[in-house]
Amino acid sequence: MEEKSKGWLERLYRALWSRIGGRPWTYIIRDSYHSKPLLWLALATATGILLGHLFWGTPWSPGQLGD
Repeated sequence: MEEKSKGWLERLYRALWSRIGGRPWTYIIRDSYHSKPLLWLALATATGILLGHLFWGTPWSPGQLGD
């Protein structure tokens, strides 16, 4: 069963790889990171802020006052 799924994943990867220009995704992302570092910094910051507000924030209650 593992060989059947491995063959399916390998075919999917090869199909996507041939459509993207014949380069692995890791190289494309690495080149993008080196050519546009501020974009990646902004994405990482936005992801951190979003996750911080969703999962690690203090629950809001009506009439809540600061410290």
